[in-house]
Amino acid sequence: MPDHRSRPQLRYVDAFPIEENNDTYFVVRDPLEISPSPLVMSPLEFYIINFFDGQHSISEIKLELAQRMGGLLVTDDQIEKLISVMDNNFYLIGPRFEAHTQKIMDEFHHSPVRKAWHAGTAYPENPDELTAQITDFYQPPQGAGLLNGTLPGQSANLSKSKEDWQIQAILVPHIDLRVGGTSYTHAYKPLLENCQADLFIILGVAHYGGNGFFTTTAKDFETPLGTVKTDKEFLNQWRNSAATNLNLEEWTHRIEHSIEFQLPFLQHGVKHPFEIVPVLCGSVEPYIDDGKKLSDAPEVTALIESLRKTVQASNKRIAFILSVDLAHMGPKFGDEFDITKQKAEEIREADYKMFDILARMDIDQFHDIMVADLLPRKVDACSAAFTLLSLVKNGEGELVNYDQNFQPETNSIVSYGSMVFWGPGI
Repeated sequence: MPDHRSRPQLRYVDAFPIEENNDTYFVVRDPLEISPSPLVMSPLEFYIINFFDGQHSISEIKLELAQRMGGLLVTDDQIEKLISVMDNNFYLIGPRFEAHTQKIMDEFHHSPVRKAWHAGTAYPENPDELTAQITDFYQPPQGAGLLNGTLPGQSANLSKSKEDWQIQAILVPHIDLRVGGTSYTHAYKPLLENCQADLFIILGVAHYGGNGFFTTTAKDFETPLGTVKTDKEFLNQWRNSAATNLNLEEWTHRIEHSIEFQLPFLQHGVKHPFEIVPVLCGSVEPYIDDGKKLSDAPEVTALIESLRKTVQASNKRIAFILSVDLAHMGPKFGDEFDITKQKAEEIREADYKMFDILARMDIDQFHDIMVADLLPRKVDACSAAFTLLSLVKNGEGELVNYDQNFQPETNSIVSYGSMVFWGPGI
């Protein structure tokens, strides 16, 4: 056996149980989708791969199993076959995985476009079907009402002294369109009916790696509805102002859905030429160790300030789209408790406290609640929301929709909502 197979080391994977004919199996999948397909395993096989840690040899795995499972005897051949399956499908760290990963990254790097990764799964790949689906999302009572239809979009109750304010941003989910597609419309309807932006800066979430606070790509984005152009000139100016390569880890855009899911709504609703600036936001946690404030992290504030300068220097009409979900709680997300009705209501109440702070554009209170509440509840809006509050110092926000997706198979929940932000500009 090659050396890496003698002490196999499993990559990070997702796993969940399934029931079939009253038997339990485990599905193991690669969240980075470098592996071509998930694997279905017996409970014993799933237990064995827990020892694929790069430390245990085959003989040591056999000994561990015998000691922990009442003398159970597993043969070398059984373990070796499992190692081969895992390695052949790129689930083990080693030369096969490294070569395959490099090939994928090189192909993505050299491609002029970022292809529609989730078309055909999270939404239709047929353009007519996708257009019909987006239109259907707007239908009341769950949707916000058809664009420019008889039902007006919700808007903030602004005083007369603020009637010249414009929509600066929306906060909108990136949850699977099949789950929360109608929620998107409550933010997009007022945006598309009241805003003439020709550049949309989309602040998504880097779910799949990357070390930077911001990661961009200059690639255009394909969807079934056509190609969305990325504003390369804006990105170059921002990169020059920031004096850093914002595209350094652009491979994180390869399968990321938080940018992709916004594009069909823009293509469906914007009737004039527009471009995007796709930005994936990393975690805030590396910057707030030892009680530090995010606003005191020079690398973060410098990036946001360079973005502000680039926006102010642009001759484009600009709006921000915060593509974020909220709480991720329950066993699926590492919690040791199930989600009950009472817990779901507690999550709702906590989310509404966050919405109130965002509506008041209170960056100091947002930082406090981010550390005390949002990070423990795994709210993935932290970086994008902090960026918006840093840029838009004067404005108001309004919550226009809220919902929760309870997942009974894991007793877990994801909450999400839509907001609209008005202001005098950046």
